[in-house]
Order: sequence, then C-alpha cells, then structure tokens
Amino acid sequence: MIKFKKIITDYTYAAIGSFILAFAISFFHAPFNISTGGVSGVAITLETLFNIPKPVSTLIINLVLFGFGFKTLKKSAILKTVIGIFMLSGFLTITDALTVYLYSIGMNFGNDILISTVFGGILVGAGVGLTVLVDASTGGSDFAAIMLHKLIPHIGVASFILAIDTTVIISSGIALGDISLMFYSALSLYISTKVTDFILIHGDFAKSVFIISKKADEIATDILEKMERGVTGIYSRGFYCNEDSTMLMCIVRNKEVTTLLKLVKKHDRNAFTIISDVKEVRGEGFRENSDI
Repeated sequence: MIKFKKIITDYTYAAIGSFILAFAISFFHAPFNISTGGVSGVAITLETLFNIPKPVSTLIINLVLFGFGFKTLKKSAILKTVIGIFMLSGFLTITDALTVYLYSIGMNFGNDILISTVFGGILVGAGVGLTVLVDASTGGSDFAAIMLHKLIPHIGVASFILAIDTTVIISSGIALGDISLMFYSALSLYISTKVTDFILIHGDFAKSVFIISKKADEIATDILEKMERGVTGIYSRGFYCNEDSTMLMCIVRNKEVTTLLKLVKKHDRNAFTIISDVKEVRGEGFRENSDI
C-alpha cells in the first residue's frame, strides 16, 4: 500500500512539474523566443525558423538523447523519464493551444519581455524541480551532459550542462538575429536554476553562526536551554592577544538569527560573530537523513 501510494505521488509530481514546465515554455518563453537552453530552447528556435511544432521537435530530440543516455539512469528512473518525455510533449500541445486562446482574449503581458523572462524562469525552475524531486526527468541537456562526461570524465556533468545551455542560448540569439535575446535567456536560466535548487532542498535554508567570546560557556548554555539548538565548542587561538579560547558554532534557521544575536549581546556586547549561509542541513532539528 505504501509503495503504491509513493508511485501515485511520484507520478503526480512528475505530471504537475511537466505541465508547469510546458506552460512556462508556451505562454512565457515561446512568444518572445526566450530560451533557457536545452531541448526547449532548441525547439523554440526551430519553431520560429522552420515552423516545426515544439511538441514534435521536443519529443524527437528527447527520445534520441534518451536512446543514447538511458543506461546512465537508475532503473527506477527509466520509466519515469520515458513517461516524463511524453508528458512534456503532450502538455506542450495543450499549453500551446491554451496560450493561443489566452492571448486571443487579451490575457498576456503585451510586449513586456522582462516580465515573461522572470515569470517564465520561475515556472521553468518549479517544473524541473518538481520533476527531478521524484527522480524523474523530461529529458533535455542532462542526457547530453552525462554522455559527454563519460567521454571526458575530468569535466563534471554540471559544467557540461552549463556549457550546453550557454551554447543553445548564444546560438538561438545568433540564429534569430537578436543579440538581446541572449541577455533575457541567460537571466531566465539563472532564475530557473535558483528556483530548482530551492525546491530540491525543500527550502531548508539556514545560517551557520560562529561566536568568539570570553563568555562562551554562558552563551552556549543559553543556546542549549532557551533556543533548544545544538552548539559546538571549537578550540581557537587569537594571535593578536595570544590567548586560547573556545569558539562556538551553531546552526539555526533564518528566522532564529535575530533571537541568537540578542542572546549573544545579552552576555557579551563585544562578542565577535560571523554569520554565513548554509544551503542544506540534515540531522536532528532540521531535515532528516532518512529523506534521502
């Protein structure tokens, strides 16, 4: 029963993600020839230049790439990816028709390419994020990057994906004779990447706080008792004063930073505090390791 429920959940996420991605491409990107790289960027350019429907070119290119790269996928992801590829093409057919209708009744952003760039990037990131979250894929530059990585192992997959997307963006701008498209496409790609990253780590952002104070013991006690957060003492030596001391390290959620700073200030107004971003935290009080 649990396994069946997980299957339903996974395919629901993949379907929603594919639809959001298709809508972003059809409604926001295609009307302005904005490309976020990958297969969708190629499909938009082919449709503009040769009138080849996006659903058709997307399906053909993705199936060709899948044929070469499916061996690199987990067995559990192969079926999801095939379904994802067909879902994306199917949804593109639907969202293309929906876009025509919405534009015909005036539901569009007119000539505001910047709004389409930003909103399109957000939705592309959300669609890809939801799909990848359940180990599925809609194809794209991932396969090409994985295959290139096998040929040239010392270059990472992420680097190849970036190189492929950049090549598609530049090529699209040149082929369509509009260099400004490169800027909007790069901006949309940056936004979509950030949104995808946010979804994949469940938005579990946090801050790491390092505290150097002569009142380290008192501060640590308050963090443990009043904030119920773990704190670690790290041996440190200040070379300016030539003194040994204990530096505290504590990981807190973003909303807890102000509380922590007030607590530190209460004990030592001159404490030296370093705060930095933490992209993902696993363990007690945060995301469980069992979620992997």
